[in-house]
Amino acid sequence: MLIAVLEGCSSTRLIYAFAGGFIQDEVSYFLDLDEEGDTFLTQQVTEMVAWHRKNVLPNYAAFLTDMANKLAADQYGAADIAKALAAGQSLLEKTVTGLTPYASRILVRHMTGDDIAFMEERMAVRRQKRLDEISKPEDTRYADRIDRLKTNFERFFGDLTDGQVTLLEAHSRATLGDPRVRLRNRTLRQRAFVAFLKTQPVEAALTVYLDKLLLRGHEITDPDYKAFSKASYDRFSTLLVSMLAISSPAQRETIIVTLRDYAEDFKSVSS
Repeated sequence: MLIAVLEGCSSTRLIYAFAGGFIQDEVSYFLDLDEEGDTFLTQQVTEMVAWHRKNVLPNYAAFLTDMANKLAADQYGAADIAKALAAGQSLLEKTVTGLTPYASRILVRHMTGDDIAFMEERMAVRRQKRLDEISKPEDTRYADRIDRLKTNFERFFGDLTDGQVTLLEAHSRATLGDPRVRLRNRTLRQRAFVAFLKTQPVEAALTVYLDKLLLRGHEITDPDYKAFSKASYDRFSTLLVSMLAISSPAQRETIIVTLRDYAEDFKSVSS
């Protein structure tokens, strides 16, 4: 039966089919749920996935199609990439603000002292796990980082040239310390979130706070993180421009086909 499912679905469809279960498992990890709470969570996650399918995926499909069309028209210079990344960021922000009301409906049911203590314990476990990962020897972390980066780019470019691999290696070295900065920032945001939750906010106030914490967290804690995020964003934009600048026509055609395939998958899933 599994083989039949795999043969009948694209990878995007398959992943989306399991999205609800994955989200529910992740949320359940941080919440001390009884039977009623689990039922309510299932309902909210189901509604959340349905909203995302109907309202978000068509926009993602249009975004990917537009990127493919621009690449086909040889519009992949620095200014073009900057516009594409800005459009992608805007889509992401709209997605976040669409999802936070669902999160708030769930969280307002879990604000007792015991509920919050449970969350803090689970956050600490996850934090330690991540800290263990980023504390591995530098060579190990570099090897993992370059492997992931190459895999992600090969998914769109196909086989990479030596020059492109060199660019990815330099990027991996330059960003090797970034995960530690991100973990520190995540820790500060989690602490700020817990402190706010202890004030027993109403649902509407919690939604506003989550939007700000997720999209403009530097306004709540760690103001310096804004500069780090900007530098990271600019560094990736430069990498993308450089990778495309030395790409072959065959590679760009592979990217175009891949983008359009993903767009069609999103359209199909959303219908």
